[in-house]
This record gives sequence, C-alpha cells and structure tokens, in this order.
Amino acid sequence: MVSQEILKKKGCTPEKLREIFTCKEGGEHWETRLHFQDLVQSRILEGIRSCSKNAKLYMSVDLAWDSQPINKSTIPLLQYAKDQISIDDCYDKLQDLQTADQFCEYSDEGELKKINTLKLYEVSVNIIRSYVTRRVAAQASRFSNLYPYFKFEPRSTQISDKLRADVLSQRVEMMVDQFGYRHQFEQIIRQMFMYGHSVAFPVTSWTDDVQWRMSKDEMTGEESMESYSEKSGVEFKTPHPTRVIHDTSKPLHDINVNAADWIGYWEIVRYGDIKDNPSAFNTNEISVTNSLSNLYQQHSDFFGYYFNDDIVFPRVSDTFSMRNDRVAQTGLYASEDEDKGMFLTQMCMKVNPKRDRLGDYPHDVWLKLSVASDQTVVQAEYLPSLPAIYGGINENDDRVANISVAHEIMPYQDQLTNILTSMLEQMKMSMFKIFAIDQDALDDDVKEYIKSAIAEDTFYSKPKALFYSGQKAADLGINSSDFIKVVDVQKELSAGVSQSIQAILQLLNLVERLLILSPQELGQPAPREISATEVAEISNTTNAIYSFISEGIDDMRAAMKKVLYEHLVTCSRDKFIVPIKGRYSENIIREAGFEVETSGDEQITKRNVIGTPSSLIYEYLFGSRDGAERARDTQSAQVLGQLLMQILQVPDMPQALGRERIFEMFNEIFRMSGAHDLKLETDEMDQRQELENVGNDQFVNTLKEQWPEVLKAVQALVSAKAQEEELQEGEVAPGVQAPMQPNPEQQPMRSPEQQVQL
Repeated sequence: MVSQEILKKKGCTPEKLREIFTCKEGGEHWETRLHFQDLVQSRILEGIRSCSKNAKLYMSVDLAWDSQPINKSTIPLLQYAKDQISIDDCYDKLQDLQTADQFCEYSDEGELKKINTLKLYEVSVNIIRSYVTRRVAAQASRFSNLYPYFKFEPRSTQISDKLRADVLSQRVEMMVDQFGYRHQFEQIIRQMFMYGHSVAFPVTSWTDDVQWRMSKDEMTGEESMESYSEKSGVEFKTPHPTRVIHDTSKPLHDINVNAADWIGYWEIVRYGDIKDNPSAFNTNEISVTNSLSNLYQQHSDFFGYYFNDDIVFPRVSDTFSMRNDRVAQTGLYASEDEDKGMFLTQMCMKVNPKRDRLGDYPHDVWLKLSVASDQTVVQAEYLPSLPAIYGGINENDDRVANISVAHEIMPYQDQLTNILTSMLEQMKMSMFKIFAIDQDALDDDVKEYIKSAIAEDTFYSKPKALFYSGQKAADLGINSSDFIKVVDVQKELSAGVSQSIQAILQLLNLVERLLILSPQELGQPAPREISATEVAEISNTTNAIYSFISEGIDDMRAAMKKVLYEHLVTCSRDKFIVPIKGRYSENIIREAGFEVETSGDEQITKRNVIGTPSSLIYEYLFGSRDGAERARDTQSAQVLGQLLMQILQVPDMPQALGRERIFEMFNEIFRMSGAHDLKLETDEMDQRQELENVGNDQFVNTLKEQWPEVLKAVQALVSAKAQEEELQEGEVAPGVQAPMQPNPEQQPMRSPEQQVQL
C-alpha cells in the first residue's frame, strides 16, 4: 500500500507527471520523457506481438462457444422454405452472413439458380457451452449469495479489531452493490473455464460519481440542492485474454504478490474519445508508427475476427518532423480523424520515482500510463495498490499459454457434431423408397392406376384395391407376388443409425470420465442402483474437484480484497454510515475510532456507525477462508458451548475467568447460533463485588445447573437451522440414501440482520 499523501509530499503527483510527459525538446524533463516513451513502446509492441501469436488458442474457444445448434443461416433458409421471403432476399441475407456459397447454386453464367435448403440437416452440438455452464453455475452459486460478499478478518482477537473488520466488510459491501462485483465475478469465473485464466484491472485509483438532489432543512423547512455520491469505489475491467500484455519472463500469478515488473492491456477506441477527454494531454501529438501498422497488417486475421471494421490509420504526412529517429512515423491524428480507430494501452509498470527522476519517493511504486498508439502518453497516475489481479484454474506457471477446460472438450465437440450430422443424413436417406414394377406383367389400366395412386396425397392413409389377372401372369411364367417390389432403404440403414446413437453415448461418457464428471453432478439420475459407498465416493470426489477449482477463484478474491482495502483507505476521504450488530458497545465503537448514530432505543440489536477510511487502517487477513470454505458459525457455536460446559466443571476455573470473560463467551455462542445477541455486560458494581468477594459461588453454581439446558436449546436451534438448509437445498426421495455432506460451509445470508460477525 502506497500513501497518496506521502507521494504528494515527495513531489509525486499527477500534475508532476503531466509536466514530465508534456515536456518539449530541450526542456528539463525531455530525457525522462524519451526514456519512458521508448520503454513503453517496446513493451507495447512486444505485448501485442505476443497476443497476436497466441490468439488462435483463444479464437478457437470463442468459435466453439459461439456455435449454435441452429446457426444463423438457418433463419433465412426457413423463411425461404415457408415462402416468407423471395429467393433474392434469401441470397442477400446469406451473403451478409458469408454463407451463400454453402447453400446457393449458380448457372454457368454465374447467376443464382436455386437455393439448396436440404442442408438444414447439418447441425452443430455445443457441448462446450453445456459443460462450462454447469461448472460456472456450480462455482458462481458458492460465491454470489454470500453476505457480505467479501468478509475481512483481523490479525487480532481484540473486540475493537473485529469491529474494524466488520465495518470494513460492510463498507466494501456497498462497493459490491454499486459496481456489480457479483456479476463481474461470474464473468471472471466463465473466463477462467473458457481461457484458463482471467485478469482484472482497476480502471482508476478511485471512481466517484457525483449527482445533485434536493435537501430540506429540518429547522427552517427550506429546500436546497446538495451533492451526493451515487457510486464511490473501485471499478474493475476484465479485458479479453488476447488483449492482456505482461512480462512473459515471470508468471502472471506474480502480480497478486506484487512481484511482477509490468502488465497492461490494450484496446481499440475512437480517436475522438481521447481527443474530447478533458483530462487527457498530448492529444495533438498522437501518431501511428510503421512498427504498429505493420504488426496490424501481419495479423489481419486476428484483428479482423475480434473487430468488425478495419482500422483506418491517418493519412501519411510527408512534412512531419520526426521526433524519434529510431522509429519512422506514418502520420498524425487530426481533427477530421475523430471516428478512426486508435490503439489505446493501459500500461502499468513498477518504477522508483527517485531513481527514474519522477520525484523524491525512494521506494518502488506502480505507475499507470494511458498510451495512445504505441508511444504517446495521454494520462498518468500512481496506483496505491496492485495494478491488476489474476485468477487461474490448473495453469502451469512455467508456460506462457495454457489450455483450459474448454480446450479439453473441443475435440469431442467436433466429433459429436460429425456423428450427429452423419446420423441425420442416414435418417434422411432411410426415407427414400423405390417401387420396382414389372410393366410386362400388368395391363395398361393397372399401371395407370398404380401411378395415380402413388401420386395422390392419400395413398398412405386410404386402402387401395388392385385387380390383376393371375392366370395371365401364370401364362407368362411370372410369379404374381413379384410383379411389384419395394426397395426399402430404412432396413439397410437402421443399423447405422443405432451405431451413431451408441457412439454419441459412448463419447459423452468418455468426456465425463476425462473431465471427472458424473451423471449426478449434471442433474441426471444414476443408470442403475448404487450403494451408499458409491454415493459417498462420488460426493467426495466432486467436492474435491470443486474445492480445487475454488482455489484459483479464492486466490483472485484475496487479491481483490487487498486492492479494495488499500484503495479505500488511501484514496477516499468521505465519511460513511454502515450497519453493524448490536454486540458492540458504544465504548468499543468509540475506542475503534468510530461514532455511533444514535436511535433512541436502548434495546437495539443492531446500530449504525459513522466512520472515515482512516479509521479502518489495520492488518487484515485477506485470504482467511472467505470464499466457498467460509466456516459455518452454527457448528462453531455448538463446539464452543460444549467447551464452555467442560470449563465450568473445573474447580475454581469460573472464578478465575470472571464474569466479564464468561459473558463474552455467552454473547459469542448466541451470536454464532443465529439467535439475537444477549449483550451481557458487566457494570462497575459487578466488578467491585467480584473484587471484594472472589469466592462468591452463587453465580457459578447457578450457572452450572442451568447451562446444560441452555446448551440443549442451542443444539436444538442448530439442528433446526440445519434441517431448514437441507430443505432449501432439496429433499431426498424416499428410499434413496442422501449423499455424504461435505465440510460445513457458510450459507448465504439474506439481510444485514443475519450478517456473520466472527
């Protein structure tokens, strides 16, 4: 964490950065500007070149993910088959989809002859979307309904430190709702399964959207306008993996532990978006170099797939004076180029301001530069925390590019599509029938009768009577049963259709086995009766895989918690009001540096506290089982209650603990059980009596007698909550043994009143 106030005192401010990167030739900071421009340019070109090189790995996943059982070409073909559109309109729509050559037939002169709608049997099976959706749903359901979404834990057992952690969790929960972190993490999890990893970047150090509203003075009744913040926090962006650039000499995971040197991402924007940005500078110096334009031309297939229109670079200026002799310039962006595309890179690099002549701060900090094209810096700022956060599933840090779950499924998707297409073609051919009629054995009127009967639409619904001369056929030496033969192709091809269906089932079984899936995990019933041992093994294996997958997600969540905390305490100065449980007394709240929003009710079970981000500064545990393995408090309450009952049986132990500590245990047990807090507290009179008469056994004896009953009530409450959770998760059918339950996990909370406070 880097303090923005200290950076300001050491001369490391956004204004100083703007002065450096707008310095003209011959100025005080000209050499520093040239140094960073050359460094940034080389890293951007290296990064884009690496992205283009590995793009096909991710393009294949996107192509497989976007394939539909009924592709886009089917819509105009069905409309044409129903006579809803003309042949020319159908051709135009197929041309827009770039699939006209697959369905249209042309004459020798090149004119449209007809459209072959019989190709509708060609379908694609998207098993990648099916399996990835199942895995994403399994993981997202473990996180999306957690309340609070990020739960902070202090590195201390003091009650005031727990209060700080609870307040921080509630303040971050406000950011979760304002910036949609739950939805964003669902997209991040999907990226992990599709591409193997996901990287999220803070858009700025702090985002604060301010609006105006009417306010009424309670004393005078006068109305006036006041400003308020609609959103205040950290906004994250998760670019496509093909647009993330980083130092390939180190693994991506190093960014979570602040061990990387540089990272960033690029995108293509309109030049007008930067030109009209009031906080941007150097907008009249943005140029395109030969290196960047050549890189675009060399990998046109990559850019053409992800971007609809070709990038139009500015015109070449022959009179342009080159600022950098090493790189030739091809042109400057001008006012008439507002709608033209431009590369914009968010480059984050670790710098030492004192060493790099950016200021007097002597330690390493993260510098974020917004670079237009490949070398023109248009915005700059120092970051208070990590520049990005990374999450990956089963990735090898020794590899630059790793395959994902989607890559493992991809070969089987192609095979399944081929098998299904072949089966549909065979079924289509099986409907073909031939009537072989010996015309020499029939009279002309009988032949005409057969022709007209077959041509009618009712030949298959009404019985037909055929009269022929058996004697005449016998005189000709013809068997009367053979003058009409039906060639039925269906009998010949039925075995092939059965083999195709069997191949599909075997292929899906192979995919499930390789991906460590089970029919039960996919919501399918078991094909046979299974034993309780098998149920337990399936449950244990499935939960082991889910826990392994959750490790990558938890790692990213821990890094995000660190970023949110450090950005909050260094960049925000606004007061906040958050709800907390009523277990904290006013003295503890004020001791922690917060204020109490009084409500006039002395028996409140929860209250609001008012604080500032500076009051939240403390040492927290960012990765303390906050995700899918968040501990279940009801189990902790039961264990703590049994432990307290054993402690009370030890001679002289209750007197040694004292009422205050015993009351703290009571409060903790009832709070964890889900009941309302007892809020037992000792006053000054209790403390004096305890000091005067340590051997007073009346309280202890009463406690020993009544505590077993209290413990039974707590256990009954825990059992009731467990049954309620089982009913919410789904009932088990009679006669079917329920699978073994995994380790207790924190269930989602539905309101602030049910907030978990450890």
